[in-house]
Amino acid sequence: MIVHDEGEIDWSKGALSATGVGLMPRDEPNRARTYLKARGYARLDALANLLMLIDRVQIDARYTGADYMAQSEEIRATVSGFLRGAMVTDERKIYIEGQEAVQVTVSIPMHGQRGLSNALLKPPAAAPLTPEPEPKLPRLEILRPNLSISDAPPQVEGNYTGLIIDARGLNVQPAMAPRILKADGTPIYGVGNYSPDLIVEQGLAAYYKDLDAARRDSRAGSNPLILRPIGVYRRAVATTDVVLSDADAARLLEENKRTGFLDKLRVVFILD
Repeated sequence: MIVHDEGEIDWSKGALSATGVGLMPRDEPNRARTYLKARGYARLDALANLLMLIDRVQIDARYTGADYMAQSEEIRATVSGFLRGAMVTDERKIYIEGQEAVQVTVSIPMHGQRGLSNALLKPPAAAPLTPEPEPKLPRLEILRPNLSISDAPPQVEGNYTGLIIDARGLNVQPAMAPRILKADGTPIYGVGNYSPDLIVEQGLAAYYKDLDAARRDSRAGSNPLILRPIGVYRRAVATTDVVLSDADAARLLEENKRTGFLDKLRVVFILD
């Protein structure tokens, strides 16, 4: 979970939540009406905070929610529609310097038909921005030795149910559209590899801080394949994409042929 001033982004559960506060009017004699007015103010405040929180969501290595909404009226309109359907997950009376107020927390899912990914990952929103100039320095940063593929094809070892990418120590950030790359930069997992509808419904990955929590996620299943990246794909905005060795990439693709866990988007990342 990442906590901002505006609210929280829970990358494990795939949800955004924000809280707002509304003071109870002192000049309203009807107590019920006073409470309802304060609750309405609090909900509007929470929705405003939720909109600012969406700006902070990392879409991929290049763009955030703010980038998408700044350049597309269609995306802004779609996001506004999702906000109107935000669910109230907590409501309580509080006191601020002795004055009664109502505090409301609202939440929206990151995935599913009423999720944020429907606005930010589905075409034509998938690539609305003008590509930025390529940097002079290479972006692929290989931090560990690259194990090459042997002449023999990779041996299929087991009926793996999912993939856990242990990216601890690589300063990787969670994102809605992470990628897994080969050592030459070729993507083997990401938005372009699978059905946009499936990505919107399930999301590409879940994120955790430790192996035990990652194993408990249903994406990993009972027998996950666990791999350590050898590097990352660095960008000025964020580092969201990881690089596998040639040997691990070949092994991953060969194992996926047997059980299709990548095709089902059964991927979990472990981050610092």
